Amino acid sequence: MDAVTMDILLTVGAVVVIMLGWILFGYPHWRVWASHQRGLADLQQAKNEQQIQIAQAQSRLDAATLNKKAAIIEAEAVAEQVKAIGTELTHHGLYLRWQWIKMMEDCHKGSDGANTTTIYVPTEANLPVLEAGRLAQNDSEA
Repeated sequence: MDAVTMDILLTVGAVVVIMLGWILFGYPHWRVWASHQRGLADLQQAKNEQQIQIAQAQSRLDAATLNKKAAIIEAEAVAEQVKAIGTELTHHGLYLRWQWIKMMEDCHKGSDGANTTTIYVPTEANLPVLEAGRLAQNDSEA
């Protein structure tokens, strides 16, 4: 055999030995390492998803807390307004009478635009006499 053939046989033999070594030893170790790396990647992804869920829950909790505080402040403001209006109305009955007159004018116009007639007969307590209509019906039935 000449030197060139010998070099080719040695190269082919070296390649075969390297491939057998890879198949018998390297590939199983590489699969274990690759599996370990995939596991670490999956674990990191799970941790990231958990952190995202925690952040979302925390933001919902913060929003609910702020909404609660805003609702309390709004309720306190409404309570103060009602108290102020109630205090003023007890001192100034003219506003209530003006509202009553305005309501009577609105009732006079009617909801369909046609004029309706409302007859109001005041009593001592400024309440309408409601029994008059019932008595008129009883008289017509008899």
